[in-house]
Amino acid sequence: MNKLNRTAKDFVPELTRLETVVGWVYMPIHVFLLPILIGMFQTLYPSGEISDITANMIYYAIGLVVIVIFFGKMLRREFDNLLDNFRHCVYGLCAGWCVWYVLTILFQVILMLLDLELANPNNETITAIAGKDFNKMMAIAVIGAPLIEEPIFRGVIFQSLRKRGRALAYVVSITLFSLYHVWQYALVDMDPLILLYALQYVPITLAITWSYERSGSLWTPMIFHALNNYTSFMAIEMLQSMG
Repeated sequence: MNKLNRTAKDFVPELTRLETVVGWVYMPIHVFLLPILIGMFQTLYPSGEISDITANMIYYAIGLVVIVIFFGKMLRREFDNLLDNFRHCVYGLCAGWCVWYVLTILFQVILMLLDLELANPNNETITAIAGKDFNKMMAIAVIGAPLIEEPIFRGVIFQSLRKRGRALAYVVSITLFSLYHVWQYALVDMDPLILLYALQYVPITLAITWSYERSGSLWTPMIFHALNNYTSFMAIEMLQSMG
């Protein structure tokens, strides 16, 4: 393929049946069951022996073990795709970043027109934890999150549904990934309106998914995800130093 700009028709899913089954089985475990179990485990130690940062490290350590065992071959295949289609991956990364920037501006304009101001509880929690142990939290966000979440939401969910329909794959993967960041707060506060905060994740999730489809390698959204989280933590560090 000599053209720089890949199209949707160029995307070819390569998931094995085992990867598909394991991915769909593990997804609700990672999204719902593990956070609940770890949260319950924390309540057994009310004096705070298990801090939030420790709970996050346990959570992502379990996810990393699952990814290495069941999706190691997928990551190797996708890395080969990265090397074989390097310029497409660079294009997908850069173009995806531009897509995200434009969508973010449009989203902010819509919020202004609706006179809405959303203080995302997930962002507030991450900022609070980073204030106590910045380096560990940044490592989780920049390394752990992309390595675990991208194989699940893009590598499995998007790929497997892409065979049934492009629109379906986009809608389901973006919806699940966006809700993944806020559903716990809605459950704890017993307030379903908190789920509206998921809308804030739609622009970046759409851009990341688009970069994957256009590049042909899962490593492109993984790098995208890591860079986005890194810049976010640099902003947090700057605000903390100013404070």
